[in-house]
Amino acid sequence: DILTNILGRETKDELSIYDPYYCNGSVVQHLKELGYTNVYNKKEDCYVTWSHTTKETSTQEHQQVYPTYDIFMTNPPYSSDHVEKMIHHLTTDERTKGKPWCLLMPTYVHKKDYYKERVVSKKNSQKGDERKVQPFYLVPKRRYVYLPPPNFREKKLSDVHRKSSPFVSMWFVWGGTKERTELLIKGYKEWEKKNNKCTCDLARGKSALRDLRRKQK
Repeated sequence: DILTNILGRETKDELSIYDPYYCNGSVVQHLKELGYTNVYNKKEDCYVTWSHTTKETSTQEHQQVYPTYDIFMTNPPYSSDHVEKMIHHLTTDERTKGKPWCLLMPTYVHKKDYYKERVVSKKNSQKGDERKVQPFYLVPKRRYVYLPPPNFREKKLSDVHRKSSPFVSMWFVWGGTKERTELLIKGYKEWEKKNNKCTCDLARGKSALRDLRRKQK
């Protein structure tokens, strides 16, 4: 496993994953089936946890502890300002410094101002950009479909209506440092070659994404 090796973990179950958005909690089971058993995904308000700088956050109901983790991996809610809050947290909070993340989000996010101001390109890297990121993107060759939580929609017009998302999505991937990001890119390409499998197109930046869109037309 690429991430496990890069982060110095011997097995998948040693790799700790933080997914702050609970939904119905099924992500824990899905990751367990893939061999990842050390997953923090609890039914709690992550914004309460993130907003406090102390290790423990006292609320009226319970204490929320900021989790210790190796990688931040999630498919955040696309509504309201959830994505913007998450990007701000990942690129400004000291607790996330040097932490890798894998985010499954709509492709349009890379065009949003709140995202663009936190990303720096290789060509335009300058002093003062230490907390800015240089992620790469994995674009699924087949559009992802999503199963909503049970009883999310009372009326199911069709199977397609039940599963499909109105947004085309892709993976936004950052290794925590430029060096680890390069290792992830190299590892992914080697995995493709070894397994003779290509489920996603890899784009190193926004210009590469633009080239992919032109190619697909």
